[in-house]
Amino acid sequence: MMLITLISRRLTLGLVAALTLFQEADAQAYLLHSPDTFLLQRTTNPFKPIGEPVGEFVDIFPAMGQWTLLFEKDGVKRKVKCKDIWGFLYKGVLFRINDEGPIPVRLMTEGEVCYYENGFAHLRMVRDDLEVATYDVGNAAYLSKDLKGPIVPARFKADDTRSPSGLFRTEYPMLEPLYRCIGDNDQMDPIRQCVVDFESGLLGDRREVDPVR
Repeated sequence: MMLITLISRRLTLGLVAALTLFQEADAQAYLLHSPDTFLLQRTTNPFKPIGEPVGEFVDIFPAMGQWTLLFEKDGVKRKVKCKDIWGFLYKGVLFRINDEGPIPVRLMTEGEVCYYENGFAHLRMVRDDLEVATYDVGNAAYLSKDLKGPIVPARFKADDTRSPSGLFRTEYPMLEPLYRCIGDNDQMDPIRQCVVDFESGLLGDRREVDPVR
């Protein structure tokens, strides 16, 4: 069982805002069947209704070998298999569906790289207004190059070139300072700080890329 907590206020203001805005949002969730639905309609308002409204998020559970989301709207419950959607918005927060599972992951930051955290923990945190939650499924952190790209675990072993994370590292060598900072670490606070430092340009010149060994 792993633990996730809200990001410390000592990190960038933008990350903190992304984590706290949901407290003032309504409980409506919106299904997104493709990335274009979200990318073409989003604005600076994270609470803009985008996608298919499905009411309040209730739970996520396995059913017939598939992770399934449960929503309730006007007293009617609806089950949605994770594999059937690209993602969903809930209280102003974007959750993408990762091929691993498939399971939801929560978008935390979007910049030179998209950074995500475990969706099981964050769904409970957003739904129940918690600062701490645990999870038993999936990884702590994930990356993708952009919102359309594949999502991989944020674990980068030095000699790994075959796993999804290793292949991602080979495909996007310009992120090498971030890979080196994260390494094979599974501790949340150091990973978060690596992302913040990378986006702030504190990990060195991104053009100075060492070959993956």
